[in-house]
Amino acid sequence: MSTEVMSTALRPRLSPRPVRTRFRLEHLVMGGAIVSLIVLVVLPLAFLLVGSFKGAGGVTLEAYSEVLTGRLYVNALKNSLILGAWSGLFSLLIGLPLAWAVARTDVPAKSLFQITATLSYLSPPFLTAIAFTYLFSPNAGLSNVLMRDVLGMPWATFNIFTMPGLVLVTVMHTFPFVYLLASSALQSVDASYEEAAQILGASKLRTAFSITAPLVAPAVLSGTLLAFVNAIALFGSQAIIGLPGRIVTLPTRIYALFDYPPEYALASALSLVFIIITVAALYLQNAFLKRRSYVTLAGKGSRPQMMKLGMFRWALFGFVIAVFFVSIVLPYATLIAVSLSKQWGLEFWKNLTLANYKFVLFEYNVTQRAITNSLFLAFAAATFAVLLGAVISWIDLRTRIPGRKLLDYASLIPLGLPGIVMAVALIQFWLAMPLALYGTLTILLLAYVGRYIPLGVRAANASLRQVDNSLEESAQILGAKWTTTMREITLPLIRPGLFAGWLLVFVPVIQELSASILLFSSNSITLAVAVYNLYETGYIEPVAALAMINMAIIGAAIWLAYRLGGRSITSRNDAAPVHN
Repeated sequence: MSTEVMSTALRPRLSPRPVRTRFRLEHLVMGGAIVSLIVLVVLPLAFLLVGSFKGAGGVTLEAYSEVLTGRLYVNALKNSLILGAWSGLFSLLIGLPLAWAVARTDVPAKSLFQITATLSYLSPPFLTAIAFTYLFSPNAGLSNVLMRDVLGMPWATFNIFTMPGLVLVTVMHTFPFVYLLASSALQSVDASYEEAAQILGASKLRTAFSITAPLVAPAVLSGTLLAFVNAIALFGSQAIIGLPGRIVTLPTRIYALFDYPPEYALASALSLVFIIITVAALYLQNAFLKRRSYVTLAGKGSRPQMMKLGMFRWALFGFVIAVFFVSIVLPYATLIAVSLSKQWGLEFWKNLTLANYKFVLFEYNVTQRAITNSLFLAFAAATFAVLLGAVISWIDLRTRIPGRKLLDYASLIPLGLPGIVMAVALIQFWLAMPLALYGTLTILLLAYVGRYIPLGVRAANASLRQVDNSLEESAQILGAKWTTTMREITLPLIRPGLFAGWLLVFVPVIQELSASILLFSSNSITLAVAVYNLYETGYIEPVAALAMINMAIIGAAIWLAYRLGGRSITSRNDAAPVHN
């Protein structure tokens, strides 16, 4: 856009304004953004830290002593680390071959690989966990009943309420982290290095290990650490699979501390231990990721040649089919079958019905309230997170305010905060305030905005970097107010990126369970909590129907967003995913 064209577009709407008025309005908006970030993130964490030192006699280290030495807490820490380690390893073993197949081989149906990774990430882990209990619970699971009672093969049964079962459910959600980062790195490696090695006589295998592997190792290790962080933070699957098998982890242990009477100091201390683990892993992830700056070379890079695998490509294709079946087809086919059956069992197909959907939609009075609450919270949280992210990014990139980088860093703190930790921090903060927010939609909204603000900031930051600030400067020279410049120039140019960020917040809020489980009340119940509570009461078939309604809402939201946002969304990969 030239200055002349912009001048013509703006002149009818613009009149010269005193500089002082523009700066005063800018300062008001920036001040509001800074205060919001402090209230949403900084103060709750400060109260979490202070709360961990509180005891009956004043300041004490009793909570930390109990957390670091008590058998219940040490066992929970050990189980979380075991779960994270195995999930990271298997995410690597699944995600890396799929990424290599897509980026470097002639494997067929590459779009299926991308669909598998995308759907696996978008699928709520607690719904996958519920589906697998219908199949593999030790006594009533359909697959186990079939193997043990019908086919006479008890050795072929599988108990889902074990650590291997918990790892299986978790990996189905975490392997996309390795896949996405590894495939991006493999596609950006300059093939001239590999070609030079082969010209000098190196075999393809030696080239892969001596040239390609070191170049993509930082991204692969980064994805593995992200898988680890997300694995240990998932509350829903760990409660549904772990607790019946007496596998207590950090999230479920923190949740148990809020049984009456609540142990706020212990919950705060355990949450801070949780934060230290996740921050350490994210620090290593960031350090590894920085080392991949030399992977993409400018100018003279060439595209790698696709490796011809021969018959082996069908083995890789079969592998992705198996992953797609286990992570997508099996759980959702099970949920659909259960939701349509009067009684779940080997002969479920003889008594199909829609009564379960009728019950949860029209007779179970929680459903409509939960759907309304979830849609409102998702829309509001996504909107606030993106707008706040846009202002914070503008402060970072368009001003010279001292401490602006610190503001940007503060907005990224929630990346290292599991949802249940964020809930504990908010409880500690708002219980000390004169406002009674606990159990309201407001505290849920604050939790969601605070937790997902990094996605809004990253989306806005990436979009603002692509807009030359000379466009804004030209508008101001022509007399535009700051609000006019933002409305007429900046926001229209970064709108596709903001919309992508909005969608990245909206979808996880719809399925959020980790923070909601501690903050909801009967009036502010969300859809994910309604599914979990109904599952806890033992209503097998209605739970499946409500779970499918949950997925239908998520699918409809994504479809509508793609229809409205177009391809601009698919081109945005700047915001890192957040655990749920």
